Amino acid sequence: MTGRIPRVLEIVPMALLLGIASAPVVFLLSHARGGLSRLDVQSVANGGLFALEGAAVATAVGTITGLLAGTREFRGRTWVTVLSVVPVAAPPAFWWIGLSRMPLLPLRSVAGLTAGALVAGIALSPVTFLLVLAGLREFAANLYEAARLSLSPVRRLRFVLLPLLRSSIVGGFLLTVTLLLGESEIPFLFGFRTVMTDAVTAFSQTFDVAEVVPLALPLVAIVLLLGMVASRPVLRTLLSSPRGGRGVARKASATPLGALAPAGLVVLSLVGYASALAGGLGRPSWPKVPVTLATVVRSLAEPVACAWVALALSVGAAYPARASRAMPWLLSIGLLIFCIPAAILGIGWIGISEVLGGAPVHTSVAHTTRAVGLASLGFAVAFARLPKSLERAARLVPLSPPRRALSLVVPPLAPSFAAVAALVAALTYADRDVASILLPPGSSRLMLDFYLESANAPSSTVGGMALVVFAGAVVTGALAAIGPLALWRSRG
Repeated sequence: MTGRIPRVLEIVPMALLLGIASAPVVFLLSHARGGLSRLDVQSVANGGLFALEGAAVATAVGTITGLLAGTREFRGRTWVTVLSVVPVAAPPAFWWIGLSRMPLLPLRSVAGLTAGALVAGIALSPVTFLLVLAGLREFAANLYEAARLSLSPVRRLRFVLLPLLRSSIVGGFLLTVTLLLGESEIPFLFGFRTVMTDAVTAFSQTFDVAEVVPLALPLVAIVLLLGMVASRPVLRTLLSSPRGGRGVARKASATPLGALAPAGLVVLSLVGYASALAGGLGRPSWPKVPVTLATVVRSLAEPVACAWVALALSVGAAYPARASRAMPWLLSIGLLIFCIPAAILGIGWIGISEVLGGAPVHTSVAHTTRAVGLASLGFAVAFARLPKSLERAARLVPLSPPRRALSLVVPPLAPSFAAVAALVAALTYADRDVASILLPPGSSRLMLDFYLESANAPSSTVGGMALVVFAGAVVTGALAAIGPLALWRSRG
């Protein structure tokens, strides 16, 4: 019995962290008191159809680009890969607003659910893209080389690549569905309603949690269900690999056009914003970009702080449980929390605050809550690729377990932590709904101000504001990544 107690205690820190992070979800689920009759059937249907269509587009684009980038070596492959991931640095609506300002492209009149799903799908294709790249790293190099020698490209795709990447593709599709169910801005721009738009609109009009719970409850339930289904293929893709595997050896080829869809969205959108700004430079009134230094500092500092705090809490809680059999279950719970829209988590925290006396809820609370699940998964993925011999050798060093972890085991994971921190910071920076819900009057954030300006400001002002916002996203990701890398270098 005494030998089993430490193993139970290993999972306590992570279970406690996930318990706190799931508090707003538990609150919303426990305060549902009927009200399902208030749901608009058309909004439910629109939201489901939008999520399914967008996820289908995202999965197709992400799979194609992932296969091309992961199996071929072509000129500019690194830049194509980077630009294929960049869309996560801003919400889908950001890219569409820039794309609609491209000269000679009559896109401003485009509307409807299918068009919105197409744009959102391309913008969220990095989800499947990254999972496919991760899946390709798990391939046995000799297996795929044998397939190259004996099978035509079509048969190799059908009988080797797609079957072995099934978990990556299915996981990417399901994760994208959950993310699109929480998307609100694209439906607003393309002129259709979803459950998420109804919930955000109702709360912005009433600021009453009780009014929103009946609308949010079905969304939360569906997202949790899809998250549970998605967790298995996602974890299988990311965690079941042999450590130190090299994966597929890329074959030299010409630059494939199929790999350029996400990169093209980024480039064309930024060109649209730049052309809008340039159109106002020759006018008597210089385009004004309504950005203050205080707004820039807060907009950059908050995502970086959320990323560092979420990463520190997650690594500290997950490290003791790294070898526990309960770890996959804990990671699944963290993934479920990440799947809940940040705005819904914010509303849940407001409800908890009202019960506890009405203390204001900072936006960083909702963002950090959502990020701990993603950061925990990032730690588990990084640790899964750490050679077992390294940790075994570290146990021979006469140091206390905490010092051994900080000095020998965790530092090699710093590059992976930097990537996770950059991703968390980018997602936090890109969010608009949480800022609109939780920020007190008079406060501002770059992404929120951009959406407000895009509704009524001159096109040149919107273009200038967008370029500032995009530059802020790049700086935010870089600053978030610097923290883990600097810590790694400081420890030698």
